[in-house]
Amino acid sequence: MLIELEKARTRNNVVRIFREELDGPDSWTDGFVVDANEEMVLLQIVDDSVRLNGYQVLFLEDISDFAHPAPFNDFQKKVLALRGEKVVDPEVELLDLAVLLIDISEEFGLVTLHREEIEPDSCEIGRVIRADAVTYELEEIGSDARWFDDTFEYDLYDITRIEFGGAYEEALLLANDAMGDDAYELSDDYPDDGIVDDE
Repeated sequence: MLIELEKARTRNNVVRIFREELDGPDSWTDGFVVDANEEMVLLQIVDDSVRLNGYQVLFLEDISDFAHPAPFNDFQKKVLALRGEKVVDPEVELLDLAVLLIDISEEFGLVTLHREEIEPDSCEIGRVIRADAVTYELEEIGSDARWFDDTFEYDLYDITRIEFGGAYEEALLLANDAMGDDAYELSDDYPDDGIVDDE
């Protein structure tokens, strides 16, 4: 698989990736391979409107199948070229998962983390402020674009998908930046599980 992913990256082709166990047989991700190693692949996503829309990191062990090139590769590449959209390397390293989360948080401001085997219908969005070989600490942002006052700790290897640099993350940051003193909210209404006290 890694060899084919590298071919797709070299040829600048769109790939279509399936994760049947996590997403079901009728869901997939289309994107350009930006980087890959024996554990992870970094994609720049091509969304349904044929626009480049952020990045996604997937784990090779979760991939059930993939197509190279993707079924509409030529069409997608033509539309992106007509729109002047080009693949951009976000310059984050895939060598260490903990370091990757910190780098994304520092460079992009927000990271979306999915733990689909535990919480298949939800995700957490925020900035990772600490990570080690086992856990990470996340300062989360809500769907109202306000930061929670507390931080939350999660198991590092429960992560099944990482997203960043997309339109939704950008929208949250834009809205939060405009809030001024209202950029944070009290977290009394949220469960206490996993909260890490600030030292």
